[in-house]
Amino acid sequence: MVNLGTAWSKLRWSLAQRGVAGTMRIALQRQRRGDPVAHGKPLRHPFDERYGVDTSGLIVGGELRSGHKNDVFNTAYYGIAPSRFRGVIGEWIADNTHAGADSYSFIDVGCGKGRAVMMASEYPFRQAIGVELHASLAQVAKANLAIWRSTGRPVCPMRIVCQDATEFPFPQGPCLLYLFNPFAAPVMQQLIASIEAAFNHQPGMLDLIYFNPEKEALLQAHTGFKRLRSGTAPISEEDAAVDLVASKEDSCSIYRWVGIAPGTPPAA
Repeated sequence: MVNLGTAWSKLRWSLAQRGVAGTMRIALQRQRRGDPVAHGKPLRHPFDERYGVDTSGLIVGGELRSGHKNDVFNTAYYGIAPSRFRGVIGEWIADNTHAGADSYSFIDVGCGKGRAVMMASEYPFRQAIGVELHASLAQVAKANLAIWRSTGRPVCPMRIVCQDATEFPFPQGPCLLYLFNPFAAPVMQQLIASIEAAFNHQPGMLDLIYFNPEKEALLQAHTGFKRLRSGTAPISEEDAAVDLVASKEDSCSIYRWVGIAPGTPPAA
């Protein structure tokens, strides 16, 4: 029997994400192919097997219901391929146009089960923070961090905050914001407004790494951001063999908050 409440939640999410035409197109595609999500690939990522944590799985946004008004703008939960994350973080750290990593707070916006936070803690950041709206995912992330600490791999403090990312108070000092396409345009716009409010008079104090940057046009249109990197991020054979969603064409951009020129109207 179909749960009407669940079905309606998923429909609202799909309409908010894809519109009417996109929702109908996806429904037809799933009907034709039977929607074999895993395509025979392992359900558990080697990262989890190696370290005894739980970061695997694909959870579509329509199933990430917390009761918050922004639920309909969630995209999905899926852990970033470790090779891609480590490659881009290494690239960012090697860039000498910003202060050392030990000055920066790493903040994963929409951290899900915390895979990126754990990997970030392997680098000498000031701290690594995961912000997650969905309480159940945040609890899984906290449990994962406890296991990760026991491995001795972290070299910086790390924590999970269960909160709406648009209301998260940025810590003092430079910040490195990380996004793996966590939400649709309305929430992205709210996040940009929060960044503007917090860093308006602090040019160069925030960098933003944006994997699968579907709403990148919002950053490009904003005069306060400067794009430093745009292009694909290499994926290892191990990650590609088990990844359910990645392709070689998936891109990653890096932006820096450079501030708003005097006289420029604030973001809408």
